Order: sequence, then C-alpha cells, then structure tokens
Amino acid sequence: MPLGTATTDVVDAVVRACQNISVSSPCFKRDASPGLVESVRRIEKQADACHDSLAILGIPSNVALWGLLTGSVSVLEELAARHGDQSKAFSVALDNVSRFAPIAMKWVVEYGKPPSSLAQRRWIALTMKSERALSVADKYSAFCACLPMWHKNRLAAEVASETLVRFTALGSGRDRQVMAHLSGFRPGTGRWKGESAKKVEPTHHMRDLFASVLETSRKTGSSRFAYSDPWALWRELLAEYQAQVAGITRRPDSLSLGPYTLGHFKQFYAALLAVCAAHEFLCFQWAQKFGAFPFDSAVLIRSLPNWVDALSTLSGVSHDECKAIMRDLTFDFARSLDLHVHPFLPLDHSTMRVALAPQFPLHSLPDENILRVCSNVRPSSFDATSIEKEPEMIAALQEVISTFQLQGPVPLPNPIPDIDFIVSDELSSTVVFAETKWVRKTSRPVEFQDRDAEVRKGISQLEKIREFLACNPGHLRSQGKLPRKVSEYERVYYLVVARDHWLWVEPTEDSAIVEFDAFSTALGRSGSLRAAVEDLLKYDWLPVEGRDFSVQFDRAMTNGVAIEFEAFYAPVGSGG
Repeated sequence: MPLGTATTDVVDAVVRACQNISVSSPCFKRDASPGLVESVRRIEKQADACHDSLAILGIPSNVALWGLLTGSVSVLEELAARHGDQSKAFSVALDNVSRFAPIAMKWVVEYGKPPSSLAQRRWIALTMKSERALSVADKYSAFCACLPMWHKNRLAAEVASETLVRFTALGSGRDRQVMAHLSGFRPGTGRWKGESAKKVEPTHHMRDLFASVLETSRKTGSSRFAYSDPWALWRELLAEYQAQVAGITRRPDSLSLGPYTLGHFKQFYAALLAVCAAHEFLCFQWAQKFGAFPFDSAVLIRSLPNWVDALSTLSGVSHDECKAIMRDLTFDFARSLDLHVHPFLPLDHSTMRVALAPQFPLHSLPDENILRVCSNVRPSSFDATSIEKEPEMIAALQEVISTFQLQGPVPLPNPIPDIDFIVSDELSSTVVFAETKWVRKTSRPVEFQDRDAEVRKGISQLEKIREFLACNPGHLRSQGKLPRKVSEYERVYYLVVARDHWLWVEPTEDSAIVEFDAFSTALGRSGSLRAAVEDLLKYDWLPVEGRDFSVQFDRAMTNGVAIEFEAFYAPVGSGG
C-alpha cells in the first residue's frame, strides 16, 4: 500500500500555491515575526482537523482498531517483500509505522463509534478505510514531529506560501552525522562498519515443527486460518529468543523495575518473541501454500487472562508478574505513542480482548522500551535504576580493557564534581578524565531539549574538573590515583562519554564528546591509549553523509496544507 496518497485536488492546490514561492531565511520561533508565527499557526490548525472525514470513524472502534493494526501489518509485509525484513528501509518503516498507526488509533477511540460485539472483523471490508486512515496519519505524524520542535525552537521555519511551510534543522555537517547516528545509521565500510542483529533462522527441527503445525492448521475463511497453541514449537523457539534477548539487553538481570526484575521481564519477553515468531512464520508459510497472505489472521488476538496464562506457562514467570508486565506493555490511548513500546492493543475493555502485531515485538529493543515505561509510570523505580548506570558503564569497560588502568569514580574536593572514571596508560604517557552521561533515548522529538541539557551538564562538569586539575596538577598523585602529576603526561584528554543520546560539541585540543560504544571499541582493540583516543577523535565511527545516509526534504500534505522537512535515508543499494 503506498503511504501518503492525497486526493488530486489537494495536490493541485498545494502545487499551485508553491508556484509563487517567496523564500526568506529560516528562523526559530523566538526570532520570528508575528506574521510568520500566525502563518504557521493557521497551517497547524488546519492540519489538526485532517481526521474529520475519515470513513473508519464510522466503524465500531474495536473493529476499526483491528483494521488499523492489520493495515500496519499489510504495509510492513509489502516493504519486507520489496526490501527484505533485515534491510535499513524496513527498519525505518517499522519505526515510522509504530508511531503513526497509534495516531489513527487514537482518532478512532476519541471520535469513532463505541465498540460492538456484533461487528465482524474482515480485512476485505476494511482495506480501503484502514489504508486511507493510515495514510492520513502517516502525513499528519510529520506535523506532530515538526511543529512541537518549532514551538521549542529546535527547528527553524520559513513560509513558502499560505499552505506550505518548510522546517530546517540548523546545524553543521557534524550535527547531521550525530542525528544520523542517533537514528541508527552506522558506517557501511571500514573498521567501524556497523553490524546488524542476526535474525533467528529456523533449524531443521524447527522447520519440521512448523510443517507439523501448518499441516494441522484449518482454513476458516478466504484470508483466515486457525491452529491450536503449538507448545512444542514455542518451546523450541524459546531458547533461541532467550539468547537473543540476553544479547541485546545491557542492564543486569537483578535490576528492579518495581513489581518485577529485568531478568523476569527478559524471560517474559523471550516467551512473547517465541509466540510472535511462530505466528509470523506460519502466516508466511500459509501465504506460500495458498497464494494469499492471511490478513484476517495476521494479528494475534487473545483475552487478557489467556495471554497471561500462555506467557506465564511458557516463560516460567509468575502470573502476578506477567500481569504486571502485560499492564506495562499495554497501549494506553491517553499516553502511549509507539507500538514498539506498547505492543498490546486493547480492543474492547468489556471483553478484555487484546491484539498484537508480531512485527513490532520482533524488531524492538525490550530493555530500552521497558525502562521508558518505568520512567513514566514508576518514576521512583526508574530513578533507582539510574543510580546504577555509571557503575554499569565502568563494569562494561573493565570487560574490554585489559591493557590500561581504569578507576572511578574519583572524588575531588567540594564543590568540584567527581571524576566519573580515569583511564591511564604509562607507556604512552596518556590519561583520560571522563564524565559519563547515559541519557534515556527520546520518545518524542520535543524531548531532545531536555536530553541535550543533561549532556551539556556533563560538559560543564568536565570543564570544572579540567580547571581544578590545571591549578592542582599534583592532587591525584597525592591521593594515590596517578603515579605522576597530570602536567607530566604527554597527552591529557577530557572526554564526555555519552550513551544513547548525545549532541555535537566542537572538540578542542584536549576535550571532546564521544559515544560510549565507540569509546569502548577503540580502547578494547588498541594497545596504546594515546593511539586509541587519537583514532576515536577522528570520528570515523560516525556515518558519512552521501555514503552511509542521505538527507532530503520530504513533503507531507494533509487537509489542504503541507510541510517540508529533512528526512534521513539509507543509500541506494544498501537494502534501502
């Protein structure tokens, strides 16, 4: 299904409006003229009404929600067939669909009809209505991303006409590289080449189990099939997904998330992934066997107690903990934004039917997502996990650094901040003083401002440490932390080492900001601290524009108005 289709009259109107473009320099809202602010406000108001005429609002909400979730699967299946489900294009599409589909779902709940137990779920009857709603939500999502950033003075605007505004992120080429890095782009060649997670491939025994389940499946409609719970297949898949979840989570199993630990959450999530993987592949096999994808069965639907029973039995996690995890992962129409974070979609509270599209859990980062949930619903639990971040980063470095001395945190006299860690190498006469910032990834674009402020705090802390050590070069030697004065080392570096979120700060001769994984990799593969840091500060580990990503202005049109915005793309020939 092509996303973003617009009616011919809307397209023509915008094209006509753009023919006489009077372009001024883009500026932030704080610097904008009253006329510019008013023009953007009018466009924003008109875009906000884009859902008014959607036909899907005339359908009972439980069926409409199912249709939108099934429509999301349709979009993803088409892109997987075109690009492959391990491609960058598919990954970007997953992220986009997981954010714009909830917009349409919220319209259905707020403006649509109440649920009905009599309404039937048939994809063929909902295809056009769902596709249209998702298309409008897709375009409107660009407005939802750009306009709040304009209001926060993160994006600059220039009005091209009464119906078109262009948003620009003002910054250097390095800023664009950092944004690409935060968006998941990595170098495609060289020593810093990024590696994608490997998909779990079925073993011969798994394939036999899949074939057995498919053989006993029942065709219950032109695009629908059913099968009994395949416990043997689920258990066979479970071990593979337990290993996968263990490999991508970065926090210890003992970490408390309130009513359960991260370790128990991982057990639950591995079981969920086994159920999702089985269903996704069975749908694929069914399509191969009968020549049509079973869209009526593409989404898993169970009652809440049934979900809890199945996942508790498969994972070994108690019913009470499974209920708590399910509650945390269930979409809340008032607050939730992303189907990766909240994949369980309640269709009807009266019947407790809960739907799930397997594609979203299968391509998510479970530990990051559950910490996002905790930060919102249990701030005290999340704050407790934050205290442990710095020791965990140091412990992770100790696992890869064997040649150099690593110590931290190292206290300094009040009111000077503590040094989070020191890395020293006497052979290369080099020492690194580091401040760590493990800042939670953003859930919404407007969160960039707060996250940036946290990172900038680390920069200011490091500057105070630098000033203190310049005035007191022998302090750390007198404390037994270094064998010589700081001034006696040939190379001294002051680094902010950031994880998950950071921003570009122009480096000086001895200070800079770097990303944790790159820092860890550089130190882990070098026998000289000086050579490792020099290599790191070349920033070859950042993706290169034109090689690893490209940026172009995309246009989103809805309800007769349009915006243009910068979008990041994978290079042609990379699966994108």
